[in-house]
Amino acid sequence: TLVEILVSIIVAGILITSISTITTTQAYISQQARDTTLANAYAESKIESLRSLGYLGLSDGTTDITNELPSELGLPRSASQIVASQAVDIKSVVLTITYNEQGKPRTHTYKTFVGELGVGQY
Repeated sequence: TLVEILVSIIVAGILITSISTITTTQAYISQQARDTTLANAYAESKIESLRSLGYLGLSDGTTDITNELPSELGLPRSASQIVASQAVDIKSVVLTITYNEQGKPRTHTYKTFVGELGVGQY
């Protein structure tokens, strides 16, 4: 009957709308996870390379490292590292990464310390 067809069309419309919303949300979350993973992997690698330089190899100051970021991160993107002496034998390293995540800026900040006697030794 006509009523059954109308009810079927309404139910189908609701289902299609729900599936579309779920698919869009899943794609957004997947992209967000990919970008976060890329930023974390880059930060981990960069911090480990700075730790390998050691205390004496680190110069105090701010360095723009935007050109080192993975190209897969959304534009505009930027990154900087700040090295500062915290004490006579300790330097802090702060790495900040900012990128565009589906129209919104996303910033991650990572901080570590490098001691004169080695990583984690004060």
